[in-house]
Amino acid sequence: MEKKDIAVVGRVAEGTELLDGQTVKTKILYEELKKEFPDRNIICIDTYQYRKNVVQILYRTIKAFVQCEYFFILLSRNGRKFFFPILNGLNRLFRRRLYHDVVGGALPGEAADSPVLVRQLKQFEVNWVELADMKAQLEKLGVHNVEVLRNFKRLDILPEDRLADVQDREPRVFTMFSRVVREKGIGTAARSAAEMNSRAGSRRAVLHIYGPVDPDYEEEFGELLEKYRDCVVYKGCIPFNESVKALSGSFMLLFPSVYPGEGMPGTIIDAFSAGLPVIASDWHFNRELVRDGETGWCYEWQKPEQLTEYMIYAADHPEKIRAMRPACLREARKYTPEAAMRQILGKMQEM
Repeated sequence: MEKKDIAVVGRVAEGTELLDGQTVKTKILYEELKKEFPDRNIICIDTYQYRKNVVQILYRTIKAFVQCEYFFILLSRNGRKFFFPILNGLNRLFRRRLYHDVVGGALPGEAADSPVLVRQLKQFEVNWVELADMKAQLEKLGVHNVEVLRNFKRLDILPEDRLADVQDREPRVFTMFSRVVREKGIGTAARSAAEMNSRAGSRRAVLHIYGPVDPDYEEEFGELLEKYRDCVVYKGCIPFNESVKALSGSFMLLFPSVYPGEGMPGTIIDAFSAGLPVIASDWHFNRELVRDGETGWCYEWQKPEQLTEYMIYAADHPEKIRAMRPACLREARKYTPEAAMRQILGKMQEM
């Protein structure tokens, strides 16, 4: 392979503590490329607050096209609208290799409403999506340069002989590990824990919440913590690579999300890596990730009361949760950087 520089276009938000899915995914790929190619210059075009830094970002993008052969593009909805025409326009002149690593699960719906976006997607070497259902939806729209590339994280997967250390006492510690925003189902989880305790007449469940609080949700979240202070605890933010340590003392992970852009949620990888089964809504693609009775359960997202029932069932049958834990660890090994990088390098070597 001819030695050429590599560019990553996406939000890394240097100097901030952003921990959203887009930022984490971009940072992880950037770091893995640096490890894989220590003798190459890996350029990062940070799109954080790009509207405030348009001139600088455009200059860096043009400069990158001059010196880079490979571009990895990780953008959300607004970023796609802004950058795709620029990147594909420049590429008609420079003829570089552009790989679109799709962020989240909203792209098929956006493409269905935008013939312009469909044309943009067709111009990339590949569009890597996180799930098979996303690939199928894009192919129905005529976008055939699509492959499934699983989301991945570099995590220390809990050794199976450590599963005995996982918390298995009452009150059961259910955990959420995500951005703290209404659509992630924070309120649903809190109400379910409270309802579980109310029915039992005792403190059977505690909800631990990790993650950055969305500024628009701060006031409502504060009221929620006060209302459910007997069973909900906010644990603050932790680096994404310390998630296994934080989660491994929990009973299960809750993921009652109805977030519009949900794709392959990194928090499920975190949970599996810590040996935690997941109770998730069946929103978007979650049933492709959480297998009922094997690595957790999915409930109908329109019926949040089902979350409470699954939590009670799990608490009443801890032996079933223990039996799921080894399967969760096996599932986690599908989402390692090594597996993803083999696929990425194979695509880079294609002529």
